[in-house]
Amino acid sequence: MCKNLINISDLTKEDFNQIIKFSKQLSSNNKPLLKGKNIGLIFEKNSTRTRLSFQVGINDLGGNYIDINLDALNLKRFESFEDTFEIMSCYLDAIIYRTENHQKLLTASKFFKKPIINALSDLSHPCQAISDIYTLQEHFKRTKNIEIAWMGDINNVLYSLSETCSLLDNVNLHVFTNIDIYNQKKKLFKKADKTHFHFKINDDILKRTDCIMTDVFNSMNDSENKENILRDFQVNEDMINKTSKKTVFMHCLPAKIGSEVTKEVIKGNKSIVIKQAKNRLHAQKGILKWLDI
Repeated sequence: MCKNLINISDLTKEDFNQIIKFSKQLSSNNKPLLKGKNIGLIFEKNSTRTRLSFQVGINDLGGNYIDINLDALNLKRFESFEDTFEIMSCYLDAIIYRTENHQKLLTASKFFKKPIINALSDLSHPCQAISDIYTLQEHFKRTKNIEIAWMGDINNVLYSLSETCSLLDNVNLHVFTNIDIYNQKKKLFKKADKTHFHFKINDDILKRTDCIMTDVFNSMNDSENKENILRDFQVNEDMINKTSKKTVFMHCLPAKIGSEVTKEVIKGNKSIVIKQAKNRLHAQKGILKWLDI
């Protein structure tokens, strides 16, 4: 049975730590691990960091990437989704798939007989969570006792981050969000034993957190505008000034400046968003090595 990366919960703690280890190794020393391998990239949604980091990562490791537009295939005529992915197994060694529907990933993984990587779905974003933990460990030079405070929406990035915190020792996640949004999504977090939800800002938690993290208040699949109901959770100078000297700010990007974060914060001295984005490349290489394509 081949390895896939669909959700963080598919990994064991050993798997996750191995990916981090490989990411560190390949951050400074590329090897032709993918020589002769052909990897398909399917992006149904826009992407900058995920697409480019995988493209460059595959090149660095000696492989070939092939951009696939599903609309250009016979899916647009009469061929089934299932048959399409089974046929892809004849040509490709792996697929990196970004989709608006998580069920498509699950279906594809049943018919494509080789590794599939979730490059973001409406449910989860495991590649981002892996890279973010890599960045925090790199910055703080430790793997335990990391406190994260998430501000705003409950989305796919948070879901994968929460799964990651449940997998690892002494990584705690405090989520500050609107109670109505929480009530809509709380079933997703039944097994999230290290994720704690709050509905107003807690200054004591801010003082001890290692990282303030946020994402856009309106995700790509959202039909309603949540900016007004989440405005109290904007990461601004007032919030950052309540944190300790060690606290950093992270955002998976792209950011809507003036909505979930102010320009003063994202461009300020506590922000490590560029390092966070750069580390996507190292993390993608680690994932590709772990899959043993």
